[in-house]
Amino acid sequence: MSRTVIVVTGIFPPDSGGPAKFSSEFGSWCTRKNLEIKVVTYSSNSSFLTDGDLKYPVQRSDRSNSLILRYFRMIFNIGRNSRNSAQVLAAGAFLETYFASLIFRFRYVAKVPGDIVWERARNNQVSNLGIDEFQKVQLPFKYLIFRRLFTRSLNRASDVIVPSIGLMQLCKGWGVPEYKLRLIRNSVAIEDFPAVKPSNIEFDLTTVCRLVSWKGVDALIRYSSTRGLRMAVIGDGPERQTLQNLSDSLGAQVKFFGDIPERDVSKLLRKSQIFALNSSYEGLPHALVEARACGLISVARAGTGSAEVINDGIDGFLVRNDRNLDQTLDLALSTSKQPNGMGEKASQDSRLRFSRESNFQAILEVLSEV
Repeated sequence: MSRTVIVVTGIFPPDSGGPAKFSSEFGSWCTRKNLEIKVVTYSSNSSFLTDGDLKYPVQRSDRSNSLILRYFRMIFNIGRNSRNSAQVLAAGAFLETYFASLIFRFRYVAKVPGDIVWERARNNQVSNLGIDEFQKVQLPFKYLIFRRLFTRSLNRASDVIVPSIGLMQLCKGWGVPEYKLRLIRNSVAIEDFPAVKPSNIEFDLTTVCRLVSWKGVDALIRYSSTRGLRMAVIGDGPERQTLQNLSDSLGAQVKFFGDIPERDVSKLLRKSQIFALNSSYEGLPHALVEARACGLISVARAGTGSAEVINDGIDGFLVRNDRNLDQTLDLALSTSKQPNGMGEKASQDSRLRFSRESNFQAILEVLSEV
């Protein structure tokens, strides 16, 4: 393949989050396939020190610059790299990619991780609504403009890749034509998460997520405290100190690991009894797929992208209207101690539906059609 693949993203390691994880892994995968790839992203100053270990170039726009300067610099970087028949995949920085495409005249594919308008409103404490309720309210002027520009960026894309049916429905609600939408599941390197029966359980309950309010980690901590369980929290984010304070006030047996390498995540999962993701919104969560690949019985919420991963009652459990979080976690813990084959089914399903090789190849084929 003679053309270069350009991945545009708003975050990249050492930043945490789904788009950062995807961009890094897709870049490495393309390199192993002998494809030429380049990542264009934002970063803080300290992030520039990590690129020496990568086998592909990363061009970073410094977040410490003023808003206008870094925005226009990102647009220029995207446009400059997207000429000469490059295949452009926007996994973030959608507005910047949109404006760059107008100026530099190139086509691109968008890979949507979620509703970035809702996420920004939640992060800025403008709204405390769930994602479904947020779609129905009149937005403040600033966020109304943001929504319209985000939708325009998706409509200008040749194709829009979504990881779940739920997110596909949201895109339709924003005005993205159905013919542009392509369902390609998020995927993981299954070989990095081998299914083995744990011989030395260190944690009764483990969660892996970015520590933001809608992930519901506080409820997991309260549950662990009332049951006297050992809990592992993997990930970092703005809510970490608040969650640590909650754990300390309850005297809970919770250990916070922060962001750790993927190999260490795998080791901790294999030392855990069950996995829980108590998020009120998910596109299609990598962490849940990884835990299931390790053979863990997992708990997540119905009405989110997690429901497209877990087969309720067969290879995991969903929190439902008729079964609250505590009841579902109790059920998962008791089930995990029985020889029922549920963990093996979860592992097999992860390998069947969420293989990185097949899903990354599908993304590449979409890019090749542009």
